[in-house]
Amino acid sequence: MALAVKLEYHAEEAPICFVGRLAAANGFPSLRKFLAHTETTASAIVRGEAAALSFVSEWSGVPADSLGALASEAGGAGMPWCLGRATFNKDMRSARLVRFCPDCVLDDQERGTGRVVSRAFYRAWWSVRGIEGCHIHDRKLTEVAMSVDGDPYDFSQFVTDNMEFIRAEALVAVPRSQPMLDRYLVDRVFGSSGASFLDGVEAHVAAEFSRYLGEFLVLHDVGDRLPAGTAPGERGFRVANEGENSIRNVIAEVIKREHPRTKYAGGLLGKMIRWLRRNISKDAYRPVVDLVQDILERNMPFGPGQTILKPVMSRHLYCVNSAHAEFGLHKERIRTLMAALPGFRSGFPDAQTYFDAVAARPILQAASVTFTGKEAGNALGLSNPRMWDLIDAGIIEVVEKRSDGTRAYARIRRATVNEIERKLANIVTTVETDESLISPGAAARLWRRPFHKVVAMIFAGALKAYLLVGDEPVFCRLRVRPDGLNLDVSPEAGGDEDWMRVKEVERALGTTTATVAELIARGYLRMRSLHRETGRTVKLVERQSVSEFETAHVSLSGIAKSRNGYRALIKADLEKLGVFPIFEPEGFIARFYRRSALAQVGFKV
Repeated sequence: MALAVKLEYHAEEAPICFVGRLAAANGFPSLRKFLAHTETTASAIVRGEAAALSFVSEWSGVPADSLGALASEAGGAGMPWCLGRATFNKDMRSARLVRFCPDCVLDDQERGTGRVVSRAFYRAWWSVRGIEGCHIHDRKLTEVAMSVDGDPYDFSQFVTDNMEFIRAEALVAVPRSQPMLDRYLVDRVFGSSGASFLDGVEAHVAAEFSRYLGEFLVLHDVGDRLPAGTAPGERGFRVANEGENSIRNVIAEVIKREHPRTKYAGGLLGKMIRWLRRNISKDAYRPVVDLVQDILERNMPFGPGQTILKPVMSRHLYCVNSAHAEFGLHKERIRTLMAALPGFRSGFPDAQTYFDAVAARPILQAASVTFTGKEAGNALGLSNPRMWDLIDAGIIEVVEKRSDGTRAYARIRRATVNEIERKLANIVTTVETDESLISPGAAARLWRRPFHKVVAMIFAGALKAYLLVGDEPVFCRLRVRPDGLNLDVSPEAGGDEDWMRVKEVERALGTTTATVAELIARGYLRMRSLHRETGRTVKLVERQSVSEFETAHVSLSGIAKSRNGYRALIKADLEKLGVFPIFEPEGFIARFYRRSALAQVGFKV
């Protein structure tokens, strides 16, 4: 049936309130009494059911499609609900609250047409509690709790019964605290949106995220200075509405300033972290969860095996602690290596000192293939003093060696340690027991010789050595005979006026057994073997060849000693002058230079 009095339908009007105005215009005392004479219900009209809207269209002459544009579709108890083109959460429903702008009501009464009782119309977006105020009159909406027997849908009846209250409210305008967010949410109801990050999530998620982001800004005192009383949601919205990069930048700025520990990431985000974790399994929140997860992954030293909101799949930053855990390097060593990286900031504790993982990884990987002196000593079974004795003697080659005045420090390649173990395995005899045998350390004390001399004799084959079966480090199992030294010092095995023992050559040239062996192999020194009656073979070197070599050549160590300089620096200086060793050594081999080549470039020795 068509009603006698028809009304203009406003594009912002909630359909159920339009029906209330129709009822009032046609003389019905209330919306309830009017609907009692029809075949539909208020709830059906609110939900926008097709049959209900068809009735309203028949009564009013307004197309059902127009009426349904602002239907309020509920998703069940506690579930999101839709109004127009926007989706809101359950906390944003007005329920039995009547929310309205008193200035809008008075304007309707003054400027509207028809009976006064049916002029004021209810804007559908007033029912969204997340929308705080009226963008037309720049004021907060008034909220009135409906009595138990009142009808929250009958706005015309409410206005008629409360005109004096409405006029009084209009005189006291309370300013809005989130004008931009309000306008954005109203636009979302009517389907107006763009391509920004917030436009890609549901309206209630945009509002919630804006609020939590705003609380983050207040917590860390960042962002634009806004008037006192500005709501957190407004602060957050102004940042988020500028796009994803704006959100990333403001959170990254706080992280860069504070360098929080990873375990305190939740405290950094404040209340936002609990909100995200509470909603992590809901599809509507996934874009925000993914964004915040990515921001934290890229700006804090999280790595695989850790969880922020979701498990971390890749690492973008290290801290000193995480680099230490992954590569096993000493923390001070890590700081030294990373100090040259662009943007490295010292002055923070280990857990708060960040650096770029991509730039750091190759440096840390290269450093991790070396041992510290202590680590190498543990691997070989040598105490720290014994280890340094072999390092200083040149038996163990180092890639880095320094002393800061309080402690010595060295780094040794793992390959060097492995090579020592291999060489010893090739020259020793394996035994089941060490009965009648002593350790190299005990032999050094017994023979009153430096420990490194005993070890050098073993490497040179001048001292027979034995290795106990077992899993302990090699030097813990290395043994010699107490009388083993006598085998190589008897008159029959010694040198004479034409021939020298290898150990004598070492002393004459100031170098190591390995270097002498290399010089022999390359033909710089002439050698012969003497077979003793005991069955042992002793190597002898021609004195003349030693004298000729010493006259024509000088070692890098000898140059450094004569010039009171560092070998590495001198080597670099010589290379710049075009002077190079007679051969490029490997392992524990010394470098030698031709004296004539040094003289040509004015390098005096």
